[in-house]
Amino acid sequence: MDRKELINALFEEFDTNNDGVISRGEFIGLIDCLLGTHGVKTRSEIFNEFDENHDNVISRDELVNLVIEYAI
Repeated sequence: MDRKELINALFEEFDTNNDGVISRGEFIGLIDCLLGTHGVKTRSEIFNEFDENHDNVISRDELVNLVIEYAI
């Protein structure tokens, strides 16, 4: 599976309401799955870092940046 396929699979898995973005609630599950549970502060900091346009959701493009940054 290449990086794009991985990102698409992650996005589809954690966009549980299929609205095309990952909300904060959905993001918690994603980060816990990928990085383990490190506490709300860490998840919140990661979310804020990658919510580049500060619309309080993670778009597919923002998820690409997160995956590249954390080399997941």
